[in-house]
Amino acid sequence: MQKNNVTKGVLLAFLASLISGIAIFYSKISVSQISPLVLTSSRNFYVGILFLLLFLFSGKLHELKKLSKKQFVLLSLIGLIGGALPFYLFFTGLQFIPAISANLIQKSLFIWVTILAVIFLKEKLNITYLISFTLIIIANFFLGKLSLSLGRGEIMVLAATLLWSGENILAKKVLKNVSSELVGLFRMGIGGSLLMLTTILTGKGPLLLNIFNQPASAEASAGKQLTIVFIGGTILFFYVFTWYKALKYAPASLVSLILTFAVVVGNILNGSFAGVRILPKDINTSLLISLALLIILVPSLVKKLHFLQSK
Repeated sequence: MQKNNVTKGVLLAFLASLISGIAIFYSKISVSQISPLVLTSSRNFYVGILFLLLFLFSGKLHELKKLSKKQFVLLSLIGLIGGALPFYLFFTGLQFIPAISANLIQKSLFIWVTILAVIFLKEKLNITYLISFTLIIIANFFLGKLSLSLGRGEIMVLAATLLWSGENILAKKVLKNVSSELVGLFRMGIGGSLLMLTTILTGKGPLLLNIFNQPASAEASAGKQLTIVFIGGTILFFYVFTWYKALKYAPASLVSLILTFAVVVGNILNGSFAGVRILPKDINTSLLISLALLIILVPSLVKKLHFLQSK
């Protein structure tokens, strides 16, 4: 893997973490307006359409014809374990546990990705990564001082997190030979379609139709709900697009670690726009994660500047 490509991947992962923080913040606002499963189903389906349009207009249609049977199966599996099943498990589990507990479990994603990346991708962990890895573990799981039980909701959210971890490894393998746009198309296209089907089969079809048919006099009008889906979906599209680009160039373990900066972005947005009181532990967590990210980013930025100056 070329060093310049890794640097590009690191910078793209940082951009993805910024978008992820915004996406999570907007999702928290959105779930008060629309049922969580209906929201994620309609939003993911919309993102799938955006990826289809991107794929068609970027002139990559020939990629579909060149796909082997194995690649098609792996891409379809990404749609299932990345774009459909974990979303269903996460938002269903969220009905049984507080959001803060679900977020804490989901924050362990980078740990599972690192373990799987070392085993299945043979990724090497240098001293810089290990220092940052340790700092983020301390920031997320020791400074927070949160306790977890192991009930139905926690198990569902943990299962979703493990599936997303597996998706990272699978996507990294597939991205060696196909474009990130094609992986995004399968992930969000198949995932969004399966979620829409699940929403209908679980009896939430009328709630889905309400997004389009709700009377304009209602407090959360159809127009407002559609706006929520479109804005949230557009943010999610840019996140998935940037994340897969980063994953194509940089190690999966490194990308997942950098994505934890979304926590810092979320804390800043909550304190600035949502009127949420930021506690000392949140500040300490943000500072430690920022320090961990600087340890990774500074060398990459220096290499990038050196590369640009040498051209």
